[in-house]
Amino acid sequence: MHFRYFATLAALTASLACGPSAVYTIGLNPHLKTIDVGGIPRAALAQLRQAGWTEEQWQALMRVSVQSTNGAAPPAVVGRYEIDGAVLRFTPRFPFDDGRPYDVRFDPSRLPGVQSHAAVNPLAAVVTLPAIARTPSTVVSQIYPSARSVPANQLRLYLHFSAPMDRRSGYDHVKLLDDRGREVLETFLPLDADFWDRDGTRYTVFFDPGRVKRGILPNRQRGRALKPGRTYTLVVNRDWRDGHGQPLKQAFTHTFTATAPIERALSMKAWTIDTPLVGTRNPLTVTFPAPLDHGLLQRALGVARDGAPLDGDVTIEPGETVWRFAPRAPWLAGGYQLVALDFLEDLAGNRLGRAFEVDNFERTDPTPQPERFTLPFHVDR
Repeated sequence: MHFRYFATLAALTASLACGPSAVYTIGLNPHLKTIDVGGIPRAALAQLRQAGWTEEQWQALMRVSVQSTNGAAPPAVVGRYEIDGAVLRFTPRFPFDDGRPYDVRFDPSRLPGVQSHAAVNPLAAVVTLPAIARTPSTVVSQIYPSARSVPANQLRLYLHFSAPMDRRSGYDHVKLLDDRGREVLETFLPLDADFWDRDGTRYTVFFDPGRVKRGILPNRQRGRALKPGRTYTLVVNRDWRDGHGQPLKQAFTHTFTATAPIERALSMKAWTIDTPLVGTRNPLTVTFPAPLDHGLLQRALGVARDGAPLDGDVTIEPGETVWRFAPRAPWLAGGYQLVALDFLEDLAGNRLGRAFEVDNFERTDPTPQPERFTLPFHVDR
């Protein structure tokens, strides 16, 4: 090995059909931030390169997980397995946290060529990147919807952080309190860590759609989590870890009131357009009668001329009822189209021409492109 391991090392001797006894080592490479297993015979390494294994097969050979603190078996860390030179290397999908211990279990009996009668026991190790002393500084910088009132059938909210966060699920760190300070149970949909944005600074929290949608069993049993006219407080606990393993600088709270549910489809006819002056780069302003989903507004609405999209900068005003588009080039006289893609939604999941309450969840789009809805306008002053 050409690097030094800063981790727990372990070794095991086993008889292999593909060669003499082998001494295996497990270590964490602090430079690449990978977990490497050494000592695997060349014949086994050669077969592993060509194995074409599934993720389950790789995990049976080498399993990495966050060290449990409550005795429960945590899920395996997802990542990529590869043979690099003389080592079996595991690279996590999301970087390991500084100072956090990880359990590694390597089972040599799963290697290609192991004798069926060989007594080979799994090898276990704990690896940890050195902890970096830091003062907690990450905060919740924004929440959407930003308005202080939302419909009782709201579907999702977005939490924005001032720095990249740990990519695991935030489900255990978010709770909803009613106007008496009591926790509203079974409010949010427990999901894995995949609902982070690419930078790890925005996390999407989903209200359980089974409770939101009328007629579904959870809705019939418990009703919606939000009741019109009631006030609620969303609490983000300080123990949520950022990308450096540090807790948040402080807890975050956001108080809002639930209003009557919105159960009708979106209609572009209800939108108002304030057109700019010819020859300027002043923004086009679109106003909606009710807030739309902030995350979807950023990528599901645009401007086109003769069917070709225009380049420009989008601004969404607080409250998410005003959308502005400033083009990169000055406006020319003539006709334009405001273009909305079919996945644009309001806070309650209603789309253009389709209300969430009548959506049977079976709609499929046979084309790779989303459906486009247009609202024509003219710039002629």
